[in-house]
Amino acid sequence: MSYRIQCKQGIVGGIVAPTVKQLVEIEGDKTGATVRFSTRKARREYNTLKGEISGQEVQTLVSDLRSELHNLPTEQPVGAQDIYGFDISISFDWNDFHWQNGGPEGCVQFTSSVQPTVAQKQKFKELVDRILEVGKKFAIQQVE
Repeated sequence: MSYRIQCKQGIVGGIVAPTVKQLVEIEGDKTGATVRFSTRKARREYNTLKGEISGQEVQTLVSDLRSELHNLPTEQPVGAQDIYGFDISISFDWNDFHWQNGGPEGCVQFTSSVQPTVAQKQKFKELVDRILEVGKKFAIQQVE
């Protein structure tokens, strides 16, 4: 059971590419995971912290992401629009399950044929907050 979680703030682009302001990456398996939390300082410079989290501590988040994201829509076509409206994407890979909103290069402003409900937007925001919380809590060692 290996997994990879990425939560990126700064996905909305247009003529100019989007600017990533914050990035949380969690990668691991049932025994534990590495956590990286990067925040933009200036131009192309980032402050990056790293840490470890036990499998037991991250298991609930991984399970919840798997069950909740399965019920949340993604934009159609891919990369068309930031349908959740938070300028944030979640990318989640777990075994054969993959879910990602926004485009890997950011979102240009086209109208998506799929739109989330208010409740789905709230659920997405809750998942974002939980991922950010893990990043802030466990990524505590400065990366040079």
